[in-house]
Amino acid sequence: MAETYYSIKGPGLIRAAQEAVSANKDMDIVTVSDKTGRLLRVGYHFKEKGKQAASQPEITWFSPDEIQITMVNTPAIDFEGAFLGVEFSHPKKNERHFMLSLTLDKETRLILRNLFRIDKKVVSGFVMQVEIRCTEEGKKMWKPIVRYDQAHGFIHRDLIASDGVKTKCRLTTQNTKDAIVLAVEEIRRNLNLWLHQLGYKALDEDVLDQPILNNEIDKAKSKLLELHDNPEKIKTMRSTFAQLKDHPDYEELIPPPPW
Repeated sequence: MAETYYSIKGPGLIRAAQEAVSANKDMDIVTVSDKTGRLLRVGYHFKEKGKQAASQPEITWFSPDEIQITMVNTPAIDFEGAFLGVEFSHPKKNERHFMLSLTLDKETRLILRNLFRIDKKVVSGFVMQVEIRCTEEGKKMWKPIVRYDQAHGFIHRDLIASDGVKTKCRLTTQNTKDAIVLAVEEIRRNLNLWLHQLGYKALDEDVLDQPILNNEIDKAKSKLLELHDNPEKIKTMRSTFAQLKDHPDYEELIPPPPW
């Protein structure tokens, strides 16, 4: 009897992959099928990187609403394909990205990009940028709202209005480490106000207060600060992508960074 193969995707798979990345572990997919090959259950367990799993690993089973299962004709099922974007690399070896994507509803989505760059073991710059997905003339577009960086020879903030007009402001600190902390806290405190001032729809008041969002922002900030204090760790630290959403849009690609 021919073997049956399935494609598996969904928010549960993405969540589990994010947990594996955060724990710095590998993840194995586990399935249970009946005698006809029909898939009955799908689960996962973690294991130490590069090592065999325990003889009786603790398996977490996905609930039916967490995953979508599709039968396919080809035997080459690449489960890792579902994780693209959760853990990713950057073509420049001296850079690391820690990116958060927050889907608010079917029309509104925010991206927070965090980039850290070193040159010859010395910190050479960071970029922090918030982007929003909006609809103009029936087309979905991504637009930057605020960007922090060290271009032009000094650390500054650019506020970018919906019509493209930029307002540049030199930060009160020119220390890179202090500027990273300041940028994160300013974004948390002022993003809704900036959206209103720059010609965009403000968010619901409780959106930026979600514990899971603040936890991911803090983790991204910690990684940037860790690289600042230990630039040599760039060789072992991976770029990461955390996707937080209630409205699935798995086919939509995150736009590449503009820098």
